[in-house]
Amino acid sequence: TYIDPESGQYIRGLQDNVPEELVDWKATLMEGRFANQSRLKLQGYFQSGQDKAGVGTSYQDYTITELALFMREDPIPRIMPILENRAEEKRLMVASTPRGKRRNPLWQLMESLRDNPEAQVIIRTIDDLNAMMKREGLPPVLTEAELERIRDTYLKRFGNDRMFEQEYYVSFEEMDAAAVYGEAYMKMVSEKRVYDFNVDPGHPVFVVFDIGSSGIQSDATAWITFQWFNGRLFIYDCGEGHGKALPEYVDVLQPKHYFPKIGAMILPWDGDHHEKAVNTTPADMMRQRFPNVAVLAKSNKVWKIPGSRSGDYNIVTDIQQTRMQLYNTVIHETNCQWLLECLENYKYEFNTRLQMWTQQPLHDKHSHMMDALRYAVQAVKELDFFNGKFFDNPAQQTGSVDYEQDYTGVWA
Repeated sequence: TYIDPESGQYIRGLQDNVPEELVDWKATLMEGRFANQSRLKLQGYFQSGQDKAGVGTSYQDYTITELALFMREDPIPRIMPILENRAEEKRLMVASTPRGKRRNPLWQLMESLRDNPEAQVIIRTIDDLNAMMKREGLPPVLTEAELERIRDTYLKRFGNDRMFEQEYYVSFEEMDAAAVYGEAYMKMVSEKRVYDFNVDPGHPVFVVFDIGSSGIQSDATAWITFQWFNGRLFIYDCGEGHGKALPEYVDVLQPKHYFPKIGAMILPWDGDHHEKAVNTTPADMMRQRFPNVAVLAKSNKVWKIPGSRSGDYNIVTDIQQTRMQLYNTVIHETNCQWLLECLENYKYEFNTRLQMWTQQPLHDKHSHMMDALRYAVQAVKELDFFNGKFFDNPAQQTGSVDYEQDYTGVWA
C-alpha cells in the first residue's frame, strides 16, 4: 500500500492499479492470476499454520523479506531444488536486516553463495542511502544530528549501541542489545572459546540442575555438565527435560561416557525444600539414585550487595558473577548448542509502562538453562572444590601454613 499523491488515499499497488480484465485476485489466497498466465502469490510464513506452505509449488521469482528472522524454519532449503532447476530461469531475492550470524538463515545463505558468480550481495547503510538522496538533490533520510540522537537513545535504553549498529550500519557482528550476557558471549566467540574438546581425565565431572516442576510440561528441568580447574569453567554437556521427576535424570545421564567420573550432582537451594504434603525433598529423592548430592545455599547467602534491601539483589548479583565467569569459560560447541542459543537469546524484561529495560531477565524458554548456568558458577564459588587445591599444582597440596611475621634470629 502507498498514499496516492493526487487523492491522498491509500492505494493497494497491484490490486488497484492493474485493470480488472488483466488479473483475477484471489484475496483469500493472497494470489493474483494475470491474463498473460503469470501468477503472484504472497506467502506469510509467520502466519499460524503457514510455515510449511509452498511445498509442491514452483514459481520463477521468489522474494523473501526479513529472512534473518526465520529462526523457526529456514525456507531456503525448501525452494533450493526449485531454484537449481535449469529447465527455466529461476531467481531469488532477499531483503533483510542482519540479526547476527548464529542460526541466521540470511547469513548462511550469504556464506553458501560467497563464490557463486551468479549471486550478488548489496549492502546499504544509512550513509549509503543518504548519499543516494543527496545525488538526487533530496534531503537525507536521517541527518547526522538525528543519527546521533537515535544512537544516544539506544545507549540510554540498552546501555550500548549494538542494536543501532545492526539497524543502521548492517553489522552482522552485533547481537540483540537486550541480551543479558551479550558482551561476554561475543567475547567468548571472538576468543574462540567455543569448540569441541574432551573431558579432562585428571579431574572429576559435576552436573548442576535447575529443577522444574515434575508435573508441569511447560516447566523445564535443565542440567549442565562441567569441569572446574585452574579457575576456568569447562562446560562439556547440557540438556533439558519436561514433566520428569528429578531422579529420572540419573537415567538420562547414565549412558553418558563421563557418568563414572561424576563427582557430585548439584542442586539449587530449593532442592532441600519439600512440597506441600510431601515429606521427601528433591535432594532426598536424588540421593536414593546417586550417592553424592550437594545443595547450594540460597543465593543471597553467597553474594550480597552491602546496604541492599532484602530481595533486590539475588538475581542481579548472581548474573554479574556469571557474566564475569563467562570471560574465563570454555563451552563444548557440539554438545551445548541449546546452551549457546540460550546465551544469545536470554534477555532482560521490558517495562512497557516505564518504556525501559528492567534489571530482571525475562522468564521464557531460555531462562531454565541460564538458571542452571548461574548455579554452576555459584557452585564453583560456594562449594569446597578439591579443598581449594588444584590437582596439577603440587606446590598447593601441602595446604596453607599460619605464620607470624617476626625477624627474631634473622641476623644470628
